[in-house]
Amino acid sequence: MSKKTTGTKITFYMTLAVLAGFATILLMNAAALLGVMPYKYISPYDVRGVAVQHNSKLYTLNFSQQQELVDILNRSIPVGEELVKTRKINLDNPPEVEKIIVYRFNASDLEIVPVAYISKTHSTLKKNDAEKYSVVYSVPEWNINGFLEESTSDDLVKLLSSTYSP
Repeated sequence: MSKKTTGTKITFYMTLAVLAGFATILLMNAAALLGVMPYKYISPYDVRGVAVQHNSKLYTLNFSQQQELVDILNRSIPVGEELVKTRKINLDNPPEVEKIIVYRFNASDLEIVPVAYISKTHSTLKKNDAEKYSVVYSVPEWNINGFLEESTSDDLVKLLSSTYSP
């Protein structure tokens, strides 16, 4: 076999691999846009309603708030207790939400309990870093051995703060 033939075959196979990679990425994005892919934790179609408990009173979320909450919850990531302890911060005016209750159609109600607020960065000493925070919450049904952290920066806090009147 000549060097020219071997080089041509390698180029051909590399081109096929790159095209297959592009096709895979396009199919994954198309599936996500069409809603074919499953939701990570909860489908918005399974949610019958959502309420936030504040000062022992329940406040119902409207439809757009529910959709935003489900989106935030599905983007959450599991975190361990040690990580929460090392990055925990105290907010000046945290939302006083005792728990979030998700009422579902074909399953039992889901209770989401905020546990802590943590810094998005590993430095809690710098003021600008401490302003980037997220909520850590407990949902044993989704993560039995630990907690979940919202992957957005303070979107959940903003949403929760808008759900009740102080």
